[in-house]
Amino acid sequence: MSTSRIFHSYHLDISRSEEDRICYIILPEKLKESEKPWLDGIALRCRANMVVISGLDWNRQLTPWKVPPLKGCSFGGEAPAFLESLCSDLFFNVESTLMLRNPRRYLCGVSLSGLFGVWAAARKAVFDGIGSVSGSLWYEGFVDWLASCESVDCGFFYFSLGEKEKDGRNARLAGVEDRTREVMALLRSRGKTVQLEFNEGNHFGPLIPRMEKAIVAVCSSDL
Repeated sequence: MSTSRIFHSYHLDISRSEEDRICYIILPEKLKESEKPWLDGIALRCRANMVVISGLDWNRQLTPWKVPPLKGCSFGGEAPAFLESLCSDLFFNVESTLMLRNPRRYLCGVSLSGLFGVWAAARKAVFDGIGSVSGSLWYEGFVDWLASCESVDCGFFYFSLGEKEKDGRNARLAGVEDRTREVMALLRSRGKTVQLEFNEGNHFGPLIPRMEKAIVAVCSSDL
């Protein structure tokens, strides 16, 4: 049975497993409630602890640097501070509560949190698998930044996109499929295992089936 609690400003939904493995899932607050019915089931299926993190300032805390506004939304570029808070504080708190020692650790996200996952894996050697569902890899400067990184320690990356995402009217957003393929090529050139899956529809919906596929993929990558 999943439990919920507040840690600092974040809302955590946690489903326990007996395994020494943990998957963090970053979801927008408005979509969080829809994940609860399947959280325990996916924890059992994947043999891993599941932790949904919500309550973030999405455009501010999940973006690696500032870029021009898009559709009236500004991007704060505070992902470095959020990643530091995860690694120095939240991971320790959650994993000590679950009595995990040096667990296999995975991260799955959607849209900007999918971008955050790939970016974070290139910044810190703390993840064993990343799932990026419609990740915002169109983000200005991201492909060039990844190409400049000396190393990426995470070994497995799962990407999924909606089949219609490339047909969007906004040129920046419509470039997501091309940018995703460029990111995949960079990761493969560094010996990483990379998987891409297309789904019916556009960006978010339906979110939960897509997120479930990502979680299964990353949690199965080292079994």
